Amino acid sequence: MKTAAHTLQQYGTGRGVCRKVFTLALFTLALISANARADQLSAPLTLAKALSFADSDHPELSLVDADLAYAVSTRLDVDTSNNLDAYLEVAPYMSEPTTGNEFLSDSYIRLSVSKTLYDFGYSDAREDAADESIMSKELIAQDTRNKNYLKIMQLYFDVLLADLHYAAVDEEMTTLYVQYDKLRERHSLGMVSDVTLATAENLYREVADLRKNSEKEQQASRLRLAIALNRPDDIPVDLVRPDLPQLEWPLPEPDTLLTTALSNNLMLTALEHAMFADKAALKAAQQKFGPTLAAGLELNEYDRNLPSRNTASVGLTLRFPLTGSSRSQAESARVSAELSASQARYDQAKYSLRQQLSDLVNRLEILQFKRTTAQQRLNSTALNVEKSRARYELELETTLGISMAKYTEAEWLSAKNDFAIATTWAQIELLTGKKLYQEREN
Repeated sequence: MKTAAHTLQQYGTGRGVCRKVFTLALFTLALISANARADQLSAPLTLAKALSFADSDHPELSLVDADLAYAVSTRLDVDTSNNLDAYLEVAPYMSEPTTGNEFLSDSYIRLSVSKTLYDFGYSDAREDAADESIMSKELIAQDTRNKNYLKIMQLYFDVLLADLHYAAVDEEMTTLYVQYDKLRERHSLGMVSDVTLATAENLYREVADLRKNSEKEQQASRLRLAIALNRPDDIPVDLVRPDLPQLEWPLPEPDTLLTTALSNNLMLTALEHAMFADKAALKAAQQKFGPTLAAGLELNEYDRNLPSRNTASVGLTLRFPLTGSSRSQAESARVSAELSASQARYDQAKYSLRQQLSDLVNRLEILQFKRTTAQQRLNSTALNVEKSRARYELELETTLGISMAKYTEAEWLSAKNDFAIATTWAQIELLTGKKLYQEREN
């Protein structure tokens, strides 16, 4: 690909420059458009490709990143709180002494440098609080991306299920319409009663309504997936049904899962660090109005020298505040309340984690048991389809449509159960602290 410099050299300057600049603009737009197309959803879309967008610039992820950036800025503010403080003071003055009647220059220039050497643990506590807060926000950002991964997986499966459900309902509606159409022909010959015809029409129209709803769900599920992928204008059309190795995984041991989750769960660990941050913030609040030790250096240059004036001074200052105890108590009470709340959130999260893992293991066991039933239903309906097809070809019966409708419904139910197993495993991995998403390469 040619560089911009080569392109400019090719077009040159002089007569016809406007046309050449316009052509260059088109060239640049083409490059931008090519880059944009390179980042569009591929067709057909695979689950792996969709999941690669779990770390995209989605607004939900931008919010947690902004929280992390704010925590980092707070740490920088703490770092600079006890930095060297220096200023230059220029004071042009004119004064009239009591011993004379003329104004004299009393101007001076002063360089003052000071630094807090020790604040008896206040800065250290603030640094600890800021560091713990950063760690908490980092873990929340990771957990949010994990949850976004799980959300994309679920929405991807929703699209596949919507397509399968539409196929099942469409097959059933077609079959019912064929039956209704035959009855309508026989009704015109007086061979079928009005009640029988009306009943057949009602059945057909009820399934036709379901088909319409299913068709709209196909569109809605694709839009939900596109929004989750942060590509609302790039609606996926064709999706590839993925292989699911989770279907063959053995049931996990609940006690082992719980031990792993209590140690590695991202949100639980984030809440723990938030609790540590509040503990450090409470210590800082108790020392906020405490004593400080500072060093200072001052250099002065005066137009008028007096005995009481110093051209240079250096020393230490130990300051003991005599007021501020009430403010310190109020600050400590507020932070103490926040600490109690963070402790409660942490304990509550541990209880919730136990319950969620137990529910997921039970759900997984049920789904794996139902998978056998779903597979048997699918095999049985497949045999019925083959049997009906053979008889249909021999013109012995016309039930092929009914068999096909039952088969597509069985296929939909089987896929629904398989996808539920895969998402349940992903939920378990999320709770046990496994990193699900991968950073996208720029």
